[in-house]
Order: sequence, then structure tokens, then C-alpha cells
Amino acid sequence: MSFKRTKPKKIKLVSALFISLLVVSCADDNGIEVVVQATNNSISNAVINSVSDANARYCSAGSDNVQLDLASIKLVREQNIPLMYQGYNNIEGPVWYKGALYYSNMGSHQPDENDFILSNQTTIWRWVPGSKPQVWMKDSEAGTNGLALDSKGNLIVTRQLDGSLSSIDWHSKKITPMVSTYQNKRFNSPNDLTIGYDDTVYFTDPNWNTPSNINLESVQGGGKEGSTAPGQRIYRVTTNSIENASVKATNVTTLVPALSDKPNGIILTLDQQKLIVGGLQGLWVFDLHLGEVANPKKLLDTPIDGLGKDCSGNIYVTTTRKIPERKDGQVVVILDKKQKEVGMLKVPGIHIVTNIAFGGDDRKTLFVTGLTAPMDENERRQCGDKPCLKAGIYTTKLNVQGFPF
Repeated sequence: MSFKRTKPKKIKLVSALFISLLVVSCADDNGIEVVVQATNNSISNAVINSVSDANARYCSAGSDNVQLDLASIKLVREQNIPLMYQGYNNIEGPVWYKGALYYSNMGSHQPDENDFILSNQTTIWRWVPGSKPQVWMKDSEAGTNGLALDSKGNLIVTRQLDGSLSSIDWHSKKITPMVSTYQNKRFNSPNDLTIGYDDTVYFTDPNWNTPSNINLESVQGGGKEGSTAPGQRIYRVTTNSIENASVKATNVTTLVPALSDKPNGIILTLDQQKLIVGGLQGLWVFDLHLGEVANPKKLLDTPIDGLGKDCSGNIYVTTTRKIPERKDGQVVVILDKKQKEVGMLKVPGIHIVTNIAFGGDDRKTLFVTGLTAPMDENERRQCGDKPCLKAGIYTTKLNVQGFPF
């Protein structure tokens, strides 16, 4: 919108502004706070509009008011999902893009002639439901865990292979590292990520998926399971372009040291005013303002893996909970936009449920991934009173739309 003003009107406007500044300079503290608050509200309105525009890429108008209906909803195991590795397989990081589900399949190669096992390698698969999944990128190149999309539809990934946050071109499959070090050391094994309306990326960096051929002296570190020693962090990456990114460690683990014990799932709330982070010791929500976190609140105290969200603002949490079928039941706990529990879905027969994505033509199909290490020392691993099934993908159709990662 443009305005045409005469010179006298401009003089009056400048005079009015000058008088306003004088009033502010002479006002008491409360008056100044009002002016500052008004400025903050203006900034917030701009952010709200930008977030709304970003959500509209995946959510139809009015979808934020749809009430989730879980009546008669059950997750069904998809058949004929091939696996890359012998024994342990982990399906992770699902993302829906242009009619297909892409996901990471993690595992370990068989021992070589020196009995060395190359661990935590990862292939990316592409699956069009109704057909057989196909390898999209082999593990000598992919080495990914989490997969996500930025505002332009670029594939942004966390790579444990080289310890980086990278982009992968959909057509050429060229990999471009965005950030790969912090304080002159490589990241441990970047795990999960969430991306804001302005393409700011937040990602978790535990140390339990670092490939076995990496010198551990060269990574961030962090200690064994149960340790809250520094080294496992949550990072914020800002970008001017994919090739020009900068990284900063957030205060998540300073505010909640327990989240430095294998930090894992991470997601922004629908309004992007809060950041939710999970790890071995539970799930926390933080207020988020200009990239800084504050005011942590614990939501769950069970081990957390991946997180997802729908267009109504519900958060989907893959976790472990005692259920009648088994003590270590694998479930998806659903929290509403106020982070109150509203439901739970069971993931039958799987060792550990890992992550969430929405997809399908109407973006209402919920995809849930899981891992299985088939042997528990020398015994066949049990999931309840039966041997665990292999790693797999479970689906169901919901009445709400959701986000593709």
C-alpha cells in the first residue's frame, strides 16, 4: 500500500513523532513498558503471520480447529517392508514428499576379515504405498537419521556418517553439508531435527549412533547412558542459504541437564512459540523467543524417541509405557496443543517405536516407524509373550491433517 502526502502533512507527522518521543522520554517506568510491549506485539504479529503461512503449506484452512477423533483407531503393520541389514534394523526419520515416504534404515554391516563391525550405517528408502519400497540412496552415501523439509521443499537431513546437518538435492542427490562442527570438533551423531518458518533448524546430537570407525576423541562426547556430562546438546542453525549456515548451542541442556542424556526427539509447536525436546529421561517443553529457550516444564518421564504433530496442534510422542500386553509397551502418546494427554496408540510387536510422519494424498495418514534388535544377548528378544517382529512401519488413517516430518 502506498500513500501520497503533501509537505505540510509530513511536517505534522514528524512533529507528532517528535512529541511522542518526548512523552516516552519523560514517562515513568510503566509508560515505557507499555511502549516496549506494543513493539513486541508488533513483532509477534509478524511472526504469527509468517508461521500461519508456513503451516498453510501442509494444513488446509480451518484444520487447526478440527477435533482429533481416536475412536476405533488402531495402528496396522505394513507388510513387505524390506530391510537392509542382518539382525538389528532401525527405521527412522520418515518424511513425506510428493507422493512417497522417504525414511532412513539404519543397521550394521557384517564383520569384515578382521572381525571389525561397521556400525550405524544408514540407507534412505523411497516408498510409494501400494508398491514395494526402493533404495533411494545407499548407506555409503546417505548415513542419515532424521529427514525434514525446509520452506522451499529442500531435503534437510541429520547425518551420523559425517556428523553433519546437510541438504540433499532431490534430483542430483548431491549432499551439501550445512554445519558439521562445533568448537572445532565434529558433532557426535546428529539425530532428529525440526525446522521453523524462517528455516531455522533445531537438532539433537546424542552420542549413541556414532559410527564405529570414528575416532571418539574427535567428537563432542558426553558420557555413557545416564550421564549428564557436557557434550550432548541441542543446537540451533540459522541460514541465509543452504551453503551459508551458522550454529549455536541452545540453553536446553543448561536449563535441563537431564536432556544431555541421549537427547532425541525434537519439535516446534504449531504456533512455534514453544520447543519440545525428549531424551532418555523424559520430555520437556520450553518457551521459545527469538531462538532462545526458557521456562522448561516436564511433560513425560518415560524414554522418548521421535515426535510428530498434526494441523490441530496435537503432538505425537513415541515412547515406552507399561500396558497389559507388556511391561515395556511401545506406544504413541498424543498431547493436545496445551500439552495435555488426550490419547494413546499401541504399536504391537515392535521392539522400540521410533518416529512419526503424516502423509498420503490428503495428509491424514499417520506413519509410525520402529526398530528391532532380534536378539537379547543369547536369547530371542521378546515383545510381551511373543518374539519381537522385525523393524517395520505402521499406519492408520486419522481425521486430522498432519506435518510430513
